[in-house]
Amino acid sequence: MKSKIHLQKLESYSLDSVEQFVRDSLEVLDPKGSLFSSGQKVLLKPNLLKGFKPERCVTTHPVVMEAVCRVLKDLSVSKIVISDSPALGSLAAVANKAGYGLLEKKYGAQILPLTDPTPFENTEGIPHLKIAGCLNQFDRIVNLPKVKSHCQMTMTLGIKSLFGLVIGKRKPVLHCLVKNDKIKFGKMLIDIARHVKPCLTIVDGIEAMQGQGPLNGTPYPLGVMGAGTDMTALDRVFADILNIPLDKVYALQAARLKNFGQYHLEQIEVSGPEDYRSLIVEDFKQAYPLDISFNPVRLLKSFFKQFYEIGIKEPSQARWPLSTPSGHEDK
Repeated sequence: MKSKIHLQKLESYSLDSVEQFVRDSLEVLDPKGSLFSSGQKVLLKPNLLKGFKPERCVTTHPVVMEAVCRVLKDLSVSKIVISDSPALGSLAAVANKAGYGLLEKKYGAQILPLTDPTPFENTEGIPHLKIAGCLNQFDRIVNLPKVKSHCQMTMTLGIKSLFGLVIGKRKPVLHCLVKNDKIKFGKMLIDIARHVKPCLTIVDGIEAMQGQGPLNGTPYPLGVMGAGTDMTALDRVFADILNIPLDKVYALQAARLKNFGQYHLEQIEVSGPEDYRSLIVEDFKQAYPLDISFNPVRLLKSFFKQFYEIGIKEPSQARWPLSTPSGHEDK
């Protein structure tokens, strides 16, 4: 059976339009209405890499999150939790900067940090690989990545986004353990994705990030949203839309090698546009490639930055909000 994905051209973050896209996607992907039901606990996993305003395109846009919350509320789920493990800063501060505060007030969604790092069997034999054990508390997980170029893995989308379920500074340690083997890193991502098994992935590509992503790139008006239950199929089609050479999308190559999801276009059914190739862009700037490994000095700097961000900067901003600068560019 072919993997189905749903695409739609959307030029702006209109809440009504994005909400309709989510509803249309569920009709296409879940015609029997079996994914969500009354009383379920649902975890929403956006991309919350670092605390920036939505227009910087670092994080999943709050309108996308709100649209999903609206639909889930209509489906009578009992609990919505939003969580991720930012690279820098606390989840509360990063989510607030990203514009998620209204989701708590309007929909009762809780923004809670990931807890209980728990090992799981991985076929790559990578030591110290642990993800949040609290995932077991939820009936469904919805993956909500941002479309971004990535200076280490070329593109970050559905598969790569789930690396955020590794808590805190375990992430750079895992980078070190795989050295600069990008395919091995991709295979580790597949092990994580296979273990987590989100029931649905909804891609925020209305405003994407090009260039030196996932943090230091620039906005790109892609104007496309996508959804699917098969992350590999979804990532595969977006690689085509962005005109990125497949041999450089290491997470996809790992998925192909590990037979995870549907890699081949002839086995992917795309609904929405008459021909999804009409969405292909020619001027999306890819990232200049960098090594994925962290040397000891870079690893220590990462730890100190996080200590400063959470232990000093965030408390001082809470005490003296008027003296806080409007933005910053540090990585």
